[in-house]
Amino acid sequence: MEGYILTNQSDTIRGFVRDENWATSPDRIAFRNLNGEVSAYAAESIAGFGLVTAKEIYKSRKIGVLNINLMQPYMLAPSLETRDSVQVFLQEVVSGGVVTLFEFLDHTQHSRFFIEKEHRLKELFYYPFYKSVDNRNYLVVYDEYKKQLVKLCADAERFREPLPPYQEKHLKEYIKSYNAFFTKDSVRYLAENHRLAFNLELIGGVENWGEEMVIHNKATYGFGLRTDFPRKFRNRYVKASMLFTPGLPLGFSPGAFSKKTLRTLEVGLGRYFGSGGLRPFLGLNASIVNRGYRSDFLGMNVGISYKRLISVEVGHFANFYCFMTKTSFLIQPRISLHYFANLNFGQNRMR
Repeated sequence: MEGYILTNQSDTIRGFVRDENWATSPDRIAFRNLNGEVSAYAAESIAGFGLVTAKEIYKSRKIGVLNINLMQPYMLAPSLETRDSVQVFLQEVVSGGVVTLFEFLDHTQHSRFFIEKEHRLKELFYYPFYKSVDNRNYLVVYDEYKKQLVKLCADAERFREPLPPYQEKHLKEYIKSYNAFFTKDSVRYLAENHRLAFNLELIGGVENWGEEMVIHNKATYGFGLRTDFPRKFRNRYVKASMLFTPGLPLGFSPGAFSKKTLRTLEVGLGRYFGSGGLRPFLGLNASIVNRGYRSDFLGMNVGISYKRLISVEVGHFANFYCFMTKTSFLIQPRISLHYFANLNFGQNRMR
């Protein structure tokens, strides 16, 4: 994507940054300058980078790392003293004024937030964990960040904003209000709120089926709605589609056959893999057939997409519902072409 790097000498070099849909905060990036030369930069070697289209800024910082495991019960409360440190790129959430707020995505893909004031970086501590007492586990939450925010804002005597939940949008507004207490021009950068992306799906293809009803290469069309998740989940989606297969001889006895349109409602979820223009995808979907002319199924679909805009899909080829209906596990697939029109106008769809 169009972007830039910030050198340790405070220079800005423009070019293209490889956006890898980071589920954890990156410690290195790939950058192509305007001459076409590609280089890898570790967090130790540059001050930061930015993605122009996505309007995201990342800064290199050395942070302490806590290893508190939510799945592991503790006899004693785990320590909040860090033993390990790592140099990574933290995403800037709010900057300008007195305090800068950063977000760190840890190895479990959870968000951790850091504040920087007077060139000192501190983590806002919020850690849930299980504590074992008398062979029973109790969920305990370290919410030390509330005391940290009170101490942070002690120099603003009339600042009375309620303490926020430990979530990006709430912490962002809190820090923004605190900075505004000192100066009206308090925001140099404010990360955009992350929204779901909605896409209208148009479908055309051929339907095949070989169970109670036998269908061979019958034209099928339809429409649907796909919802893409933002940020670290941006390669994942849920969708619902309505498909129509016209001109089928439907009925419950040979003498009662008539030409009708088979209507199929499908709902499912899936994910794309990778970050390039061509991305394979895998999905799990349930199918409900109008009037029961064909077995319902819970199956899989696979395919490949171009920029998540156009995709070729092999649908309903494996039926996990077969154990209930005593039908085949492998089914003749539907082959279809899908086009997605972005309904979030102005929002970057390539990520």
